[in-house]
Amino acid sequence: MEGSAAETERSFSLQLSPDVRSFPVAVFTPRSVPGLEAEPAEGGFLSGDDGDECGALSDSLSRLRSPSVMEVREKGYERLKEELAKAQRELLLKDEECERLSKVRDQLGQELEELTASLFQEAHKMVREANVKQANAEKQLKEALGKIDVLQAEVQALKTLVLSSPTSPVAELPPAGKAPFRKGHSRNKSTSSAMLGSQPDLAATQPIVRECREVDSQLFAEFKAWKEAPTLDRSCSFLERVYREDIHPCLAFNKSELGSAILDAVEQNTLSVEPVGFQPLPVVKASAVECGGPNGRRAALVTKCALSGQTKTCKHRIKFGDSSNYYYVSPFCRYRITAVCNFFTYIRYIHQGLVKQQDAEQMFWEVMQLRREMSYAKLGYYKDQL
Repeated sequence: MEGSAAETERSFSLQLSPDVRSFPVAVFTPRSVPGLEAEPAEGGFLSGDDGDECGALSDSLSRLRSPSVMEVREKGYERLKEELAKAQRELLLKDEECERLSKVRDQLGQELEELTASLFQEAHKMVREANVKQANAEKQLKEALGKIDVLQAEVQALKTLVLSSPTSPVAELPPAGKAPFRKGHSRNKSTSSAMLGSQPDLAATQPIVRECREVDSQLFAEFKAWKEAPTLDRSCSFLERVYREDIHPCLAFNKSELGSAILDAVEQNTLSVEPVGFQPLPVVKASAVECGGPNGRRAALVTKCALSGQTKTCKHRIKFGDSSNYYYVSPFCRYRITAVCNFFTYIRYIHQGLVKQQDAEQMFWEVMQLRREMSYAKLGYYKDQL
C-alpha cells in the first residue's frame, strides 16, 4: 500500500509543470490519516470495510488535488498573459518613440539642408551685390573724372565769357600785314631834327578808330524768338543760321568723318579736350618727339594732327565719352573746337536758366562775341598758350 501511494505521488508530481511543482502540496497516504491505522488481517489483507474506507479517502484526496492544480495553471497562464501584454505595450510605446524620433531627425535634417542652401544663396547674393556695387563705383569714378575735365573746360569758358563781356574791354586782333597803332611821336631817321620840328607829325594826323556795333534786327528777332522757348534743336531759325554760317565752317577739317564725330560729341556734351601729359603714350608714333618737360612748359608732341593730317606740335588731345582712344590735335584745330564748345556752353546755360542777370540784348551781344570767335578761328586766327 505504501509503495502504491509513493508511485501515485511520484507520477502526479511528474505530470505537473515546473511552476506547479514549486508549490507545496500536502500528500496524504492512508497511513498518515490519524485513527486510520489498521492492523493487517490474517494473511496480510484488509477487511472489506477497511478497503471501502480507504477508497473513499483516496477519492476525496483526488478531488482536493485536482482543483488546486487547475487553479495554479490558470493563474500561471493569466500571469504570463499579463506579462506578454505588458511587454507588447512597452514594445508598442518604444516603436512609437522610435518613430517620433525618426520624424524629428528627418525634420531637423531637412531644416539643416534648407538653412545651408539659404546661407549659400545669401552668400552668393552678397558677393554678387558687392561686385555690382564695385562695378558701379568704378563706373561712377570714371564718369566723375570725365565730368571734372568737362567742368574745368566750362570754368575756363566762363572765365573767357566774363572777360569778353560787353562791360569789359575786348582786345582786338591786329589786322594782317599792318603794324599796330602806337601813341606818341615817331622820328624819321632820314631827316634832320630841324626839319622834323617844322613839319607836322604824320602819326598825329591819322584818324582815331573806335569800335562800333549795331544790332541787326533780323538776327536779334531770331534770337529773341529762340530765347522765349530755348531749345537745342538745330531746326529753329536761330540755331540753323549759326550752324550754317559758323559751326559747320569752323569744324570743316580735312578729316570730315572725325569732324562730324566731334560735332556730335559737342552736341551731346561728351567731348573731352585735355593737355598732353608727361606719361608715355602708346598711340604716339616712333617718329614723334616730346617737347617741354619739368621746366614748367606745357608738354607737347611733334606728330601728325588727327584733323588736318599735317605734322604739327600737338599740345592737346581729344577723346569721345568713355572711349580710351585719343586723337592728337594741333593748337589751330584745338582753338576751332574750343570756340564751338564755348558757344554751346553758353546756349546750354541759357537753356537751363542759369543766365538770369542779363537782358536779351546783353545775351545777344554775348552770342555775337562767341560767333565772332568762331569766325576768327575758321579764318585762321587763334590764341595759343606759351
